[in-house]
Amino acid sequence: MAGAAALTITPMDEQGRPWQEPYTDDNGNGRYDAPDPLNPAATADRFEDTNHNGKWDGPFLAGYKHKGSYYVATGAHDPLWTRVLILQFGEMKLAFVALDAVGYSYPEVQAIRKEAADLGFRQIIVASTHTHEGPDTIGLWGPNPFTDGKDPRLMEYIRNRTLAALREADKHLQPARLTLAQTTLPELFGRIIADRRDPIVLDNQLTILKLDDSKGRTIATLVNGSIHPETLGGQGSLISSDFPHYLREGIEKGGFSIQGRTIQGFGGIALYFNGAVGGLMTTLGVEVKDESGKILPQRSWEKMQRIGELMAGTALEALQGKQPAKINGLTVKTKTITLPLDNRYLRTMIEKGVIQRDSYTNGLPVKMPIVGQDIQSEVDLITIRGWTTDSKEGPLAQIITLPGELFPEIALGGYLEDTDTCWSVTERKKAMDGIGRERISAANPGTAKEPVLLNFIKAPYSFLFGLANDELGYIVPANDFVFPTYTPGPVFGVDRCGSKDHYEETLSASSKMAPIVTQTLIELIKSDP
Repeated sequence: MAGAAALTITPMDEQGRPWQEPYTDDNGNGRYDAPDPLNPAATADRFEDTNHNGKWDGPFLAGYKHKGSYYVATGAHDPLWTRVLILQFGEMKLAFVALDAVGYSYPEVQAIRKEAADLGFRQIIVASTHTHEGPDTIGLWGPNPFTDGKDPRLMEYIRNRTLAALREADKHLQPARLTLAQTTLPELFGRIIADRRDPIVLDNQLTILKLDDSKGRTIATLVNGSIHPETLGGQGSLISSDFPHYLREGIEKGGFSIQGRTIQGFGGIALYFNGAVGGLMTTLGVEVKDESGKILPQRSWEKMQRIGELMAGTALEALQGKQPAKINGLTVKTKTITLPLDNRYLRTMIEKGVIQRDSYTNGLPVKMPIVGQDIQSEVDLITIRGWTTDSKEGPLAQIITLPGELFPEIALGGYLEDTDTCWSVTERKKAMDGIGRERISAANPGTAKEPVLLNFIKAPYSFLFGLANDELGYIVPANDFVFPTYTPGPVFGVDRCGSKDHYEETLSASSKMAPIVTQTLIELIKSDP
């Protein structure tokens, strides 16, 4: 059985204006200026605190430290969505939610699960597409480092709309046929992703799951890839879901061209789940061409649209000629994990109330204002079982969830090595920047590498759902984790090779996240019959 639904979560009023509390622009610079705890003499605009939470609430854009008037949204280019797919086989009933958000915390996911308890789900997976053109849903992108950037009205709206979408999808549950496909990202019109941190390991896989009703009409198409939706690079002020918007529109409606062919859509509801985007899978800097071979401008809507449509066309093509799978089971395994909270910056953000979540010491929750040593999160393994093409019974597809932004070498291999030679000129790096100077040595020689996750997947089709049920930042290999310094904010650490390429550690909740997440998932996979 399958059902799907999609509802918008764009924080806009009927006149197309972003939600924000009224304020007086005292200095006439066209934006709200908040009090600055580090500079009490700075201008602060008067505002109407309609919800009485002691701060101005507005659409602070997440993912970048926006400058000038651009750290708050001025409008919307395309809608943000909560999109739901429900799968049920016998008594096993699962829901998958894809949110157009930079991230969504574990406590928020648990709240949705609690309020949807009457629907009988064994598990609800809530993952973020990680768009960098959406409002802050974590808290880290407010007007200054010590002010929560989340708007409580938006957070409630996302929760309520997601619950409504779950109920709508549940009403439309119907017998379905499931088709699986796997392909790679298109390169005919230029590479659409780059790797911004050594080693160069590209996760260019697309895995697709399609559900059709008994008459062959599409219920839903789920696409899983690994790319940061940050095409504008923090240059715009319009809300957008980035390339996932055009990917989903392309799959549902078609109407775009690739190599002169007009692509037809499948109908139904399309969902995009991001994967191993850490370390850093990005659209920034790559050269993407239009139909005529012209390179599209960097940080442009045209480039964003082309990337989404190329991905949609590739996914649609991969499904052509595929036969529905023979399904005989659906299972889920879930494990709560405890991580040492050794990121001083994020500890401070919890202490200051910018991030709201429980912390723990010796397994027991610690009450504020003291912050515990640990935080808790979750990983999951979902297995779709059936018969393969050679009539063997077993897992057909396995989905693993990751509570952050996984470095692709943890999924695919290709770790930095324990060599004394720090740098080398490599062909793969030449393809990225033309110079080819790549760091090949790990920052922490002798530190064990995490086992490669996909080596343990038993199914022919594998899905990695990153930023799923949580956003704890980057999941960095332990052998290359370099702690930041603080002055007072986090400053990139420097490794033994003199490289300062350690931005991701400033936004990683735990230096132990990679080994703990990896080992827990492997235990779940091994315990799967």
